[in-house]
Amino acid sequence: MRIGIFTDIHENSEALVTALRTAEASGCHELICLGDIVGFDVRFYRYDVKRSARECVSLIKSNCKWVVAGNHDLFAAGRVPAYTNGFTYPEIWFKSDPAERKKLSLGKVWSYEGDAPNDLGDEELAFLSGLPEFVITPLSGRGCLFSHYIFPDLTGSTTKYIERNHQLDKLWEFMNLQGARYSFSGHSHAVFAGFAYRGKHGVVRSYLKAIHPIASDKFNLGDEQMMVLIPPLTGEKGRTGFSILDTDNMTLIVKSVN
Repeated sequence: MRIGIFTDIHENSEALVTALRTAEASGCHELICLGDIVGFDVRFYRYDVKRSARECVSLIKSNCKWVVAGNHDLFAAGRVPAYTNGFTYPEIWFKSDPAERKKLSLGKVWSYEGDAPNDLGDEELAFLSGLPEFVITPLSGRGCLFSHYIFPDLTGSTTKYIERNHQLDKLWEFMNLQGARYSFSGHSHAVFAGFAYRGKHGVVRSYLKAIHPIASDKFNLGDEQMMVLIPPLTGEKGRTGFSILDTDNMTLIVKSVN
């Protein structure tokens, strides 16, 4: 079976339509979205004339079997994430202006000072508000964890990124508890897909750097427990697109939509 994986759409309806057509032509049986369907940051993105948060939500809702929440989705829906890295969201958070949120955030969570107004209606907001923060599903007998970012920050709502191996310890523990062999996330907007893995018998291999780039457009995941970062559908620079997971041989294929 082929699973099309989309992440970090950021209201780019034109790119999403192209990606959905490419996924169909590539023989994808099911689709999954790893979040950030919405959220157009005027500091980075340049496709304002062809964006629609409402259309993107509608397309994801009608085409994807699984959808999880990203940090921008939660903010648009006025919803606090489960993991906050010690930050307590004040009651005035969603009613505050960007400058006040930035001051309140203390640098621990995103304050969304660059997000432009969107065209979301009540139906789309209700959909975003009801999204789970992660999904675990068995694919060809292997448990797969899908989330916007890496546990414990499953929605990518804090400003902390994974950089060192020891920062993945909680992820491996969570995957063990959930019976997951693979973890798939987005959020990082990396030019290439990235991966991290544990050695056999649960021993973390001795790389200081946690996540390593996958420069190839095709990558075999193997049988070890590992996590994969998926490139964004929309980005301010570099290669963008979506990925296809072939569950028959556990191969990841990166498809460009540029």
